[in-house]
Amino acid sequence: MRTATIRRPSVGILIAALVVTMMLQHVTATAVGARTDDTSKITLFIHGYSGGDCEGDWGFLMDNMRASGWTGGFYVTKFQNGDSNCNPRPGMAMGCMNCTGSHTHWFGHTGTTHTNNTSIRHLSWHLASYIAANFTAKGLPVDVVAHSMGGLLIRYALAKQGFDSFPKLMVEDVVTLGTPHNGAVFAVLTGTTQGAEMEPGSSLIAWLKSSAKNPQGTGGTDWTNIGSHGDLIVQEDTATGMSVPHRWRYTTSPNWVLHRDYMRSSSSSTRRAQYPCVATPGAWCEKSTHYPVQQIRAAVQYGTH
Repeated sequence: MRTATIRRPSVGILIAALVVTMMLQHVTATAVGARTDDTSKITLFIHGYSGGDCEGDWGFLMDNMRASGWTGGFYVTKFQNGDSNCNPRPGMAMGCMNCTGSHTHWFGHTGTTHTNNTSIRHLSWHLASYIAANFTAKGLPVDVVAHSMGGLLIRYALAKQGFDSFPKLMVEDVVTLGTPHNGAVFAVLTGTTQGAEMEPGSSLIAWLKSSAKNPQGTGGTDWTNIGSHGDLIVQEDTATGMSVPHRWRYTTSPNWVLHRDYMRSSSSSTRRAQYPCVATPGAWCEKSTHYPVQQIRAAVQYGTH
């Protein structure tokens, strides 16, 4: 009667199997985090301090994106009681940020009213809770286009992930338009909490500059800052003040791009855009002839633009 011989795998075979396993794990991880350069993703639009007219703020840009092939859902986030003209229309759904997250958490308040005296930090908590519950929890990455103060909301929300009960977020692209990343001079003259928080010397701006230079969501976040020399509310140096890969400034020649023009400007007369010069650090070179709306489309669709 023969006794079966059990052969142990050689060290070489074990090492080869381990290498293959590690390679497969690497491929899987890469696939999960891979960005999608397409126009079918969900896009969120966040207004600024004096925004709140949903249709007036974002209608032109959404129509332009739809006409350019965008098929993903559009959501305009309502977060202040004064937000108006926000009735759903074809291709436009309203996101109720106030409906998600506790009002008493993180610079919280009594009641459910949000005004310009509600802390930017607290509104960021609501935004994070809204994105997490409605999209990230369902495995849906989103793109964000934010105007003015709205850019501070998403920047703070991404920077706080995993801290102070802020949830993880799948935000693939963020485009900020005239956002006071380094603060807005004289904002305190508004006499409001949000105005004081946007002052260059505020504790919020100081924290963002030190701890949120390029915050990344789950799977990575590609940031684009857009500013304008013609923006008299938020100057171009603060609008492009983050340490992010894409920063664009519009010149005043041949036409000015004002603070509320970014998401409405599709004129060929506003095509002179500048990008930080590679060969000359600190200088800005003319690198693009895209008008603002076209630049926004490129920023939310592509990782390289």
